[in-house]
Amino acid sequence: MIVQRRIPQVTTVQIAATLAMSLIVAIDARNGGELYHRLALLPEAIWRGQLWRLVTWPFIQGGPLSLIFACVALHVFGSDLLRAWGRGRYVRYVAGIVLIAGIGTSLLALVLPAARSIPQLGGMVIGDALVIAWARQFPDHPVSLYFVLEVRGRALVSIIIGTTVIFAAFFGVAWMLPELLGVAAALVHGARSARRRWLKLKLAWTRRKLRVVRGGRLDDSDEP
Repeated sequence: MIVQRRIPQVTTVQIAATLAMSLIVAIDARNGGELYHRLALLPEAIWRGQLWRLVTWPFIQGGPLSLIFACVALHVFGSDLLRAWGRGRYVRYVAGIVLIAGIGTSLLALVLPAARSIPQLGGMVIGDALVIAWARQFPDHPVSLYFVLEVRGRALVSIIIGTTVIFAAFFGVAWMLPELLGVAAALVHGARSARRRWLKLKLAWTRRKLRVVRGGRLDDSDEP
């Protein structure tokens, strides 16, 4: 009997928001609307006070393939992380990646003039960050890439870094700033999480080695 796990509510909301906003913006653009330009991450507009863009841009995908990949990443990797981490930690992680990528792009645009007028959409910023976190959480879990190549979780980190660097080489750093910053933030978060887990294990091991001393005398349970 195959037990199907229910999709977490947070994942459902993320996927629904991404689908709805991406399709609305696409339909609006085909009819001559300007929602795309009003909701995208545009550094020069951020500095004019249009701060809502820091929240809206990650939910908008620029094409059908990126929309599909984003929703798949949310469903497959996001769901597993939600179950492993809990809602609070997951939401803080995603929100942190979005803010670091958005604010970081706006700040770097001050020294990279080419990035100031580039309207950035969600792309794979959240998807890449989820894949990296998932790979760190489940390093030995197998993943099928395009139903052809099977790799272990830990290999996904190198794949994400490599593809992001390749895209930056072809399209330019200015175009890939959110993705580059998102990947960097995910790597830093993963390193800190790994260090915290190692420290907890070390503390637990140390506690097991220590004898309990009560009132300056060894506990009877610890005597040979």
